[in-house]
Amino acid sequence: MIPRTVCVPVVCCFALALVACGGEPVVQQFGGPTMGSSFTVKYVAPSPLPAVPAAVAEELAAIDAAFSNWRVDSEIARVNVHASTTPLPLSPRFQAVLQLALAMAKATDGAFDPTVKPLSDLYRAAKNDPQRRLDGAALAAAKTRVGWRLVEVRDGALVKARPDVQLDLDGIAAGAACDAIAVRLQALGVADFYLEVTGEVLCRGRKPDGETWRIGVVDPTADQMGDETPIRTLALRDRALCTSGDYRNALVVDGNRFHHVFDPRTGGNPKNDVVSASVLADSAAVADALGTALLVLGADGAQAIWPRLDAFAVHGALLLSPAPGGGLKQFEIAWPKDDA
Repeated sequence: MIPRTVCVPVVCCFALALVACGGEPVVQQFGGPTMGSSFTVKYVAPSPLPAVPAAVAEELAAIDAAFSNWRVDSEIARVNVHASTTPLPLSPRFQAVLQLALAMAKATDGAFDPTVKPLSDLYRAAKNDPQRRLDGAALAAAKTRVGWRLVEVRDGALVKARPDVQLDLDGIAAGAACDAIAVRLQALGVADFYLEVTGEVLCRGRKPDGETWRIGVVDPTADQMGDETPIRTLALRDRALCTSGDYRNALVVDGNRFHHVFDPRTGGNPKNDVVSASVLADSAAVADALGTALLVLGADGAQAIWPRLDAFAVHGALLLSPAPGGGLKQFEIAWPKDDA
């Protein structure tokens, strides 16, 4: 799961309205920091709507309060200190996201797993302290506490099969934030918008000129050089595009490279050469979680589970791997043609 330093969002850190005459719809834009990264909102309206930034702020604050691993007062912190098999009541928001996470775990044979926190914690500790090592014995011990079947939602409450199971929902929270914000904007009568939260994107409708929002998948090799040149571009309407990669968060220990995405089934990094996995879906939360799962599964695993994903309204996947002699190999499943 991608570790994020979650903070209370500051909405309207910047604001931009593309000016038009005669009250015609234009793109209104604002954004700011969130989840250790940033967010951007663009929406189509003749003038700025004060209710929009307020709604976005409320949703980002609610996501932070529910899923932040960096706040001692978040709901997930309360879940993780609950060292008991006694049912623990959950808020409706937390319950819905956890249920989706468990459904994604089942569909991906556990490649996405909301109980991965013990492994993530070991990686974070090694990342923060160069003197620490990703000890094999510690990873093996942590693995015994990982397994999506060790938790369930029953009658609105979390039930753990063993008291020391802990959750990490960083791999789905940003997508869930996009989905929640989209619902709020549509309730306000805003039909055309672009949302980006920590790199996860969800678009609805069109731009004022009738064109579809145009999105790019970052080239991992360019990203490592500080560039965000896209390797593929596409028109995105009424869908989400989320990408998971191992190239932005890695460390080298004794000459061996480790990154933050673990295979929950083995307790180690995935044994494939995929460096980036992008997913198109109706729901950003689904695309967010599935991007992590496909990074773990690789091309063969992605093909194997693909027939199960119809129920989640998944529309395409793009996996990138190093090519012999340099460059990247691209593996596609139902991926659309590039947007000219």
